[in-house]
Amino acid sequence: MKSFESLPPQSAGMGSDDLSAMLMDDDDTVKTFFHLIRHPADIKEAILTVNAEEWPRLLGLIEEVDRQAEVISLLDEGDRETLLKLIPPEKLTPLLREMETDDAADWIGDLPTQELQQKALAGLEQSDREDVAGLLLWPEDSAGGIMQVERAQVSQMSTLSETIAKVRQLVDDDLEILSIWVVDAEERLVGVIPVVDLLMHKGQTLAQDIMVPPVATVKPLEDQEAVAQIFRKYDLISLPVVDENQKFLGRIMVDDVVDVITDEANEDALRMAGTSAEELLYRSQVLSVAKIRLPWLAINLMGSLVSAFMIYLFEPVIEKAIVIAAFVPVITAMCGNVGTQSATIFLRGMATGRLDVTDIPEIFSRELRIGAIMGLACGLLVGAFAYIFFPVGDSVDPAYLGVIVGLSMIAAMTVSAALGAIAPAGMKQVGIDPAVAAGPFVTTVNDIIGICIYMGTAIYFLDALTHG
Repeated sequence: MKSFESLPPQSAGMGSDDLSAMLMDDDDTVKTFFHLIRHPADIKEAILTVNAEEWPRLLGLIEEVDRQAEVISLLDEGDRETLLKLIPPEKLTPLLREMETDDAADWIGDLPTQELQQKALAGLEQSDREDVAGLLLWPEDSAGGIMQVERAQVSQMSTLSETIAKVRQLVDDDLEILSIWVVDAEERLVGVIPVVDLLMHKGQTLAQDIMVPPVATVKPLEDQEAVAQIFRKYDLISLPVVDENQKFLGRIMVDDVVDVITDEANEDALRMAGTSAEELLYRSQVLSVAKIRLPWLAINLMGSLVSAFMIYLFEPVIEKAIVIAAFVPVITAMCGNVGTQSATIFLRGMATGRLDVTDIPEIFSRELRIGAIMGLACGLLVGAFAYIFFPVGDSVDPAYLGVIVGLSMIAAMTVSAALGAIAPAGMKQVGIDPAVAAGPFVTTVNDIIGICIYMGTAIYFLDALTHG
């Protein structure tokens, strides 16, 4: 049998290919390897290096059921759905019993049919079944959807001796305790006690005498992005969830919020690229991925056809000075780029809580000025380039060509920068995901605007350009 140091795979000096080969070795070797890895996250990463068909076998080689549950609870949504297709429901039930309620709710919620979900719920203990069923009622991307109901909760009239006894019991049940939540007789949240404070006071002290008000609370329907902003603002490690009457429902842990921030950033980046996070769930399904991308490409295609039609309408102008057509791609490319920059900055500002719709007038004014400065710099450069390097012949005045291209670039980039900033805000106001605006919409609209400005400027100076 091979020997390994008690280190995670990354520290053991193994490459991905070496690790995959080792995991395909005999079962005893793999069991020993998993036994020596300290953290479930490292086991998860090791398992993900091999083909998905091998995941059930490898999970079965992890000897403790609770450790198996820890490993699979760390899988992201795409890998979770893949594994659910490979393991029978009866093998999932023992793992669900070992999971925290929020993780169990995620797994059960991803089961493909309601019948399978009900069977999985039925396999849980009565108290856990009720808790998980309650969590499944909340939207997946809400505070209720990411909270866990396990927590250290005591009455405000509890003594610290009673509180410490309860904390010890919960720790024995492998619950992570960061704070003790204090409630009144109606289970309304009234305060919180940091664990360290239990050591600073006498055992007969009442919880209400040393508790402090919670820094913040959220309602269960609060969007998970807003929850992440609260964690970031107050530098929290846990956040209580309460209903309209302040009844304490559960807590959100910082590790779940880290997942939310990662997922939201990935989702925004994918949408800005004109696709969807669903694509990651269908990595090997070419047709499914194509169906996800096609709607966004269709929007771009329609916009491009409109742009082509605009150029067709201005054909008489181009016939008189064919050199004008050479700068159409330059104008549209710069408009699209500057608009996307502005939209991206606005989206990131909203995602981090630094901007909201009330800042639109200030943002519009700022982007208008920034666009004018960038347009002036680029316009002077491209105008000089057109004047110096384009051999237009005797029929076209190169000076006016430079003026047309330069002025168009200044005007088009200024408008595009402002539009890129306000388009996401406008979409958010009407209930459309603003991340969409940073991709197809801004690029397409700015192309059309750029062509209109460029051709309009060319028409204005056409006589001077061709008879200069």
